[in-house]
Amino acid sequence: MTEFATSSSNSVPLVITTGPDGNLWFTEDGAGKVGRVTPSGTITEFASPGGSGPQYITTGPDGNLWFTEQLSAGKIGRVTPSGTITEFATSSSNSVPYDITTGPDGNLWFTEYGAGKVGRVTPSGTITEFATPTSNSLPTFITAGPDGNLWFTEQNAGKIGRVTPSGTITEFATS
Repeated sequence: MTEFATSSSNSVPLVITTGPDGNLWFTEDGAGKVGRVTPSGTITEFASPGGSGPQYITTGPDGNLWFTEQLSAGKIGRVTPSGTITEFATSSSNSVPYDITTGPDGNLWFTEYGAGKVGRVTPSGTITEFATPTSNSLPTFITAGPDGNLWFTEQNAGKIGRVTPSGTITEFATS
């Protein structure tokens, strides 16, 4: 095993994903950065505009990396392979974006832990939010399903949710 150090002592590397450029990209929650590491171990870090605490990260259909920002009052970030970061705000003040994934519709989908919503962001940055039927359900993780929909967990509701690309949400109770 080989370890590679970041330049920030308070880095707190959290999530890592393969990027469209052949490198690995990761979030640094404690340092408010997104990092890129080459397969040979060269690390480059990019500061999030507000030092927001990037959390989950995924490669988007547009060739950029998309990430959630929990500490910046509900923002989704996009970083290009060259390191330019752009932020897009949700409309909910208590949003707390959590997980993010690429959907079958060519958009990015994310959960809003604090607002009880699932959000969709287009590659151009337009955000649409959909409330879960159970208030305060705390949606957490989300993934694209084999049925063309997105599936997510609802931590506080004890349910699994399904959202269609058009935004219709159905909940299924766990036993």
